[in-house]
Amino acid sequence: MSCCNDKKSQLAEAGTSKDLGGLICYCFHHSRKELYEAILNSEEEKIINDIKSKMKDPGCFCESSNPSGKCCMTDIVGFINHFKK
Repeated sequence: MSCCNDKKSQLAEAGTSKDLGGLICYCFHHSRKELYEAILNSEEEKIINDIKSKMKDPGCFCESSNPSGKCCMTDIVGFINHFKK
């Protein structure tokens, strides 16, 4: 089995329904499942870049859209790091 397949297998085993439920970016409607699938395909930067570009225009509204009242980027980076360890 190749290194890439081993990593995908480890990522798949690490996921739980709790980890993958709901939105992770409330402003631009990116789900945990969408981000998880992007990690499996080494495409998480696409989601990060999409969010960053939209933060510039039209702008985010995390304080009112995110139940925590904070920017989602910390959660997104933490989620990525959790599944890439």
